[in-house]
Amino acid sequence: MLEANGSGQVVNVLSLLSLASTPPMTGASKAAAHSLTRALQPVLAARGITVHGVYPAGIDTDMLSGIDAPKAPPGNVADGLLDGLAADREGIFPDTTAEAMAQMWWTDRKAFERAFSGAAAA
Repeated sequence: MLEANGSGQVVNVLSLLSLASTPPMTGASKAAAHSLTRALQPVLAARGITVHGVYPAGIDTDMLSGIDAPKAPPGNVADGLLDGLAADREGIFPDTTAEAMAQMWWTDRKAFERAFSGAAAA
């Protein structure tokens, strides 16, 4: 249907854990979804369809209740996602924690992984 319309957008809401495997959440399925998202980008671009990966940090939902970590209100994450789509960003980090972590991911992947594992800086 998207191709028949001449353009469209595919949005995969993933997680920062898609970019770093950390116990106890190994993230293998998240990493696979990230890889699929990246692989589809050039394939579907040729058909006028953009593919966007969305990498929020914690979202304040029932699923994360009781987890002591920064969490963004769902509405803020939705607004950040829509802003990213409007700006045509392939990688969307829709909340302030995700944005900060993205900067670390782009500059120091090992520090990014350590941030999730809780390991001290090497």
